Amino acid sequence: MTTQTRDPWVDVKTYHGLPADQVISALQKEIRRGHTENAVLLAYEMVITSPALEDYLWKRLLVISVEDVGLGEPLAAIMLNSLYQMVCTFDRSMGERKLFAVHAVRYLCGCTKDRTSDEMVNWVIQAVAAGTARPEIPDYALDMHTAAGKAAGRGKRHFWEEGAKLSPELPDRNLTYRQRVLDLLDQKGG
Repeated sequence: MTTQTRDPWVDVKTYHGLPADQVISALQKEIRRGHTENAVLLAYEMVITSPALEDYLWKRLLVISVEDVGLGEPLAAIMLNSLYQMVCTFDRSMGERKLFAVHAVRYLCGCTKDRTSDEMVNWVIQAVAAGTARPEIPDYALDMHTAAGKAAGRGKRHFWEEGAKLSPELPDRNLTYRQRVLDLLDQKGG
């Protein structure tokens, strides 16, 4: 038994009579493949069809910036959100709105793509549902910030030596203040 709801775009035709669900699907696949011209045409079709489909275009583009571009271009989500905020300042009667959609699609098509976040969330959903994966609390998390860590007598030194470890750590980062904190703990005996 499925809990998925029926796609509301199945029953909608675009301005030029295309099935809206197919336009939406094609847009994402064309962006994934970097096919800029057709992706722009599909986005334009969505914009000229209706305000609702234009709004949905922006929702899809925001998702694509994370789902398909991901860490291939880590700032893509910020760029898309910024473009979306800008387009929201223009009345729908303004032709400039189309410019933002075209720019967003061109940008996403040109980005290096990485679907790992989407793959990882799908793995998590399936693994948790199957009972094959559960979160774990590592011992180093039981520090002065938890009841168990306090009960074990773990104080500031334990935190600075174990709880504050970084990976990956910036090479050659400034450790001056970390060392000063450790020196102060040595002076206090703890």
